[in-house]
Amino acid sequence: MRRAATVAGLIFAFASVILLVSPPGALGQTPPRQAVPVKPSAPAKSRAPKWEVSFRGGLALGTSGPDASPTLPPAGQTFIMADSITPTRAVSSWFLGDGAALLNQVLLLRGAGARLDGLETNWPMASRRTGPQVGGSIARHVSGGLWLEFAADVGLDPLGFDGAARDAIEAARAGYEHALNALAGSAASVITGANITATADIANGGQRLLTSVVVHYRSTAPRMRPYLLAGIGFGTALGGDATARLTGTNRFTTPSQAAIEETDAIAIRYKPANGSFWILGGGMERDLSRKAAFRVEARLLLGTLSYTGYLDTAPAVATATPGGAIVLNGTTPGIQFSSMSGVRPSLSGSTRTNFEVLTAEKRGMMQWVISGAYVRRF
Repeated sequence: MRRAATVAGLIFAFASVILLVSPPGALGQTPPRQAVPVKPSAPAKSRAPKWEVSFRGGLALGTSGPDASPTLPPAGQTFIMADSITPTRAVSSWFLGDGAALLNQVLLLRGAGARLDGLETNWPMASRRTGPQVGGSIARHVSGGLWLEFAADVGLDPLGFDGAARDAIEAARAGYEHALNALAGSAASVITGANITATADIANGGQRLLTSVVVHYRSTAPRMRPYLLAGIGFGTALGGDATARLTGTNRFTTPSQAAIEETDAIAIRYKPANGSFWILGGGMERDLSRKAAFRVEARLLLGTLSYTGYLDTAPAVATATPGGAIVLNGTTPGIQFSSMSGVRPSLSGSTRTNFEVLTAEKRGMMQWVISGAYVRRF
């Protein structure tokens, strides 16, 4: 019994020592869990640009013109010359039509070898000439490689005259001088001096505003992306008409030193029509940065070239004091030149403005436009 009490006392004493040397709260406390390190979250992916604007410039290549034949003004009134016997006609111009026919007829009958090929024998037609094209567009990403573009371009590729048309105009100009000099040479007894000149002035016109809606399908490759495009556009005519002007001046002197001066002025004008066209093409786009790119492309415009041609004539004879008259009456018909107010010259036909000579149309016209563009995305 005493031994059991001694053992119990020793156990109590040992437990007391343990309690005294242990830190407060150490006994019966669950060891803390080890903290798991948290990885920093990845930055959110930046949003891909959905819109882009582009500014482009390039070259629109020329096209051939349509084929059409002119309808010229009717023959002028026949009247009797100052000899009271020989008929002649009131013509509006020697360059074409009835005037060229009368001049050639008299030259033939007088034995002169020269002839004037009227403009109608090789009528100068207008065509679309090579020229710059500038513009801009805005495009919206649709899905995948598909983009929708709205664009406006100014076509500075004018309606004008190609080499063949210019040759025809020059032939008429040179033929005028040659034929009227030959006529004066065949009448040396009544024409003692002749000064014949003719000039040609050609002006382009018919620039246009091109608006279009185009679908792009682009590769999704990084940095360099080829693409195809297709769409439809509408061309609105801008600026003036394509115009070819011919002006001839013939000054004759009579044996009495009277002067007779005529001016023969005509203008052929082409006014283009508005019209729609299809667009096909493709190109290559290269990134300059995430928000900028450079693009090179080729577009084929498929449409119709149509225009209306007009003829203006303005014959004029300067009266003089004292006036004179030259009556070439050795043939039937004859020709009469006059600076006298009471004697009517053969060059006295109607002054015309906007006489419609033709309406021309060329379907299936193909025109290439090569351009480069700077693109900005947002």
